[in-house]
Amino acid sequence: MPFKANDSLTEQIAQHLGKLIIQGTLAPAERIQELRIAAELDVSRGSVREALLILQRRHLVEIYPRRGAVVASLTQEDVRAFFELWFLLLNRAATNLALSWKNDDLARFFALEAELAEHKLHADFNAFFDTSFIFLQTLYDFAGNRYLEDALNNLQPMTQRCLYAIFRSGDMQLERAQCFISDLLKAIIARDLTRLNSVTQHLSDTYRALVQEATATLAKA
Repeated sequence: MPFKANDSLTEQIAQHLGKLIIQGTLAPAERIQELRIAAELDVSRGSVREALLILQRRHLVEIYPRRGAVVASLTQEDVRAFFELWFLLLNRAATNLALSWKNDDLARFFALEAELAEHKLHADFNAFFDTSFIFLQTLYDFAGNRYLEDALNNLQPMTQRCLYAIFRSGDMQLERAQCFISDLLKAIIARDLTRLNSVTQHLSDTYRALVQEATATLAKA
């Protein structure tokens, strides 16, 4: 595991374990062996324990007395409840951008939209997934409310976990995500809040329906 000097050791361990959870390498309800992780990464058990506390705050890990840390569940209800909150916050951030953007604020979004189209054209799932979250992070930066931005950033790992599972279910989901971003940008450019609300509500309803149909797939992710 390559460590970066500008990140704390515990944060790097948390990111490493978080990626394993997001991609499904560590499955829901799987126990996380602190000693094994510490040996594999050549770090102290205390550092692993601190990283697990970070992941607990990010809703990826649950810690129980005498049982230790396990990967958080990803049931139909978990995902439904998460999307209910996330789309509410996402809509608020997009609304703030629509009401406040100036001059060249949207240039970065257009560039990312073009990158997503290129990644989809070449069926590059990993690049599409990563760029999608760069797009979201850029949107969060325009939230205009530090508490809203903090909430969205704290939910980012759970967002990645849910969307990774959904995106991996087929090219149709990449198409759906690309259309959502395109429609969202059009509403933001026009400062059309009615259209913006409709776009986010439609995707929220679609993902909830998808979860109803694919609980077993999501639970294994």
